[in-house]
Amino acid sequence: MTGIPRLRLPRPGYFNSSKPAFLELIDPRGLRVLDLGCGGGQNGALLKRAGAREVVGVELDANAAAQARKRLDAVVLGDLARLDLAELGDEPFDAILAGDVLEHLAEPEAVLACALTRLRPGGAVVVSLPNVAHVVVFANLLMKRWPRRSSGIFDRTHLRFFAKRDMIGLLEGAGLRVLRVQPYYTRYRAIRAACLVLSLYVFREYWARQFLLLAEKPRRVG
Repeated sequence: MTGIPRLRLPRPGYFNSSKPAFLELIDPRGLRVLDLGCGGGQNGALLKRAGAREVVGVELDANAAAQARKRLDAVVLGDLARLDLAELGDEPFDAILAGDVLEHLAEPEAVLACALTRLRPGGAVVVSLPNVAHVVVFANLLMKRWPRRSSGIFDRTHLRFFAKRDMIGLLEGAGLRVLRVQPYYTRYRAIRAACLVLSLYVFREYWARQFLLLAEKPRRVG
């Protein structure tokens, strides 16, 4: 949720949502975490409550960054595309979180490559990205339209679009080893169950609003 100027004021809560499902991918206990596009710091706070030793956020929106400073250990106000690594401190990070941010960047590959220079070998990268291969997208294309909305898959501030294989390719292209790819429907169990039933389970990935990915930075050899 950062990296480009806002076209209009985001809806209330845009910067203040969290994904408890991140904790299914990573155990943050004792880790120093870099939260790219931290918004209001809700995901970072989630990791801190689960035991993260330190969470440093980067956020472009000044109001969101001010809220994040109340929740995180440190917040750098700035554009991820022009990030000054010196502002992140000297200690390497154990994990990088990029929740709903890379799709807002013109060059997510470059931003990811830059951030990875501060990740220790063997460190984890957790990413969430909207799924452009969702049934709602297909339905709108059949009606020859592409909605522009304030959030979600059709968020008007998205610059890049990813299906599952593109997401994997993005991380592998950065030199990461992808360990897990998990479809994300919603945080609400009843709605998630309904999506699985409607998909007949065979087509369940087309009902996933997003995918959550866990990757690892290779350890040095020799």
